[in-house]
Amino acid sequence: MVRQAVILTAGLSTRTYPLTVRKPKPLLKLANTPNLMHLLRGLAAAGVQEVVLVVGFERQQVERAIGHRFAGLTVHYAVQEQALGTGHAVLQAAPFLEREAPFAVLNGDDLILPDALAACLSQVPALLVAPHHQPHRFGVVEVVDGFVRAVREKPKEAPPGALVSTGAWTLPHEALQWLQHLPPAEDGEIRLPDITPQLMAHGLHAVVTEDGWVPLTYPWDVLVATHHLLTLWGTERVAQLLPAPAINGFVHPTAEVHGDVFIAPTARVEARSKVIGPAVIGEGSVIGANCDIVRTVIGDRCHIGDGAHLEDCVLMDQVQVGEDAELAWSVLGDRVVIGHGARAFAKLPSGITVRSVVRGQLVDTAMEQLGCIVGDGARIGDGCVLYPGVKVWVDRVVLPRTEVLEDVR
Repeated sequence: MVRQAVILTAGLSTRTYPLTVRKPKPLLKLANTPNLMHLLRGLAAAGVQEVVLVVGFERQQVERAIGHRFAGLTVHYAVQEQALGTGHAVLQAAPFLEREAPFAVLNGDDLILPDALAACLSQVPALLVAPHHQPHRFGVVEVVDGFVRAVREKPKEAPPGALVSTGAWTLPHEALQWLQHLPPAEDGEIRLPDITPQLMAHGLHAVVTEDGWVPLTYPWDVLVATHHLLTLWGTERVAQLLPAPAINGFVHPTAEVHGDVFIAPTARVEARSKVIGPAVIGEGSVIGANCDIVRTVIGDRCHIGDGAHLEDCVLMDQVQVGEDAELAWSVLGDRVVIGHGARAFAKLPSGITVRSVVRGQLVDTAMEQLGCIVGDGARIGDGCVLYPGVKVWVDRVVLPRTEVLEDVR
């Protein structure tokens, strides 16, 4: 039985900018809960008793959010001062790991459902693998009779749906010795996947999950992962992760609530508004009159102005949306302000997927609908129009009635 797990949370996560300029990616909220908490609850349900969080960037935020006990787990912290690779990160956790005992290693970035975690932890050594529509972004795994036979790193010719590595492993204790003796790569990094040959020699199990893993590589993946969780709402697969649908807050007698919806006890939905699930409305949030909230997650202490329309959006905490604003398929960071009548278009001509710039490169999002991604503290003026896939960086101010055709940095 695997009693201990190492979760890698130290990275800078520049590909998810602007959402992670000031926040570690594992603390991004999915369905109003930091993803790291989803992982910890899944590990606890699978029988893990101790976790080592390898921290680096903004480590104080992680420590404040999780503490030293969470979901029945004992939590330790190991610091990775320099970004020297995933293998190096695991070695920082070594002092907390039991001698001769196997352990698990996970990326703190990605959503992994509890059933997928439990399946992976049932075998040692093991690698959790999953089909992906863009396998060229990952290590593509060849599986024969349930075992890993080869891993090809980001091959261009891999067909959509090929099995890829999720970065979730169970390892024998000897893996620490293999990492200690592993020569660094040319860039100085020690990478965990570089001990795959030793693991295959010991019989590396390939544990396949069809839909139990959602990678959070880009900022729009917050929408993808949140939608996936909400699609499974009410099933045993996410029972440990999401509260049961419930209307606990105030709903005006003339307002309407349809489908699976969670409204926190201190939230309010005012007159003639409609909330169509799956949807979540967090603590202290207020939905003004005549609003439409459709398949949207609203964080804590948000205020949605009268007549606003939000569809397939994720709002973090303390967001203000002005009257008559219209947003679709958008992610708004903490303390974002959206002006009155502002609009975010999400759809290009039929069949054309939205592209967005990431680290200077134009990336195909593989999404036919994607609105805007707005970083913490940014302010969008009244009457602004934001075009599909644009991003607004933290604390930036967009003047009223501006057409935003490209990223605002």
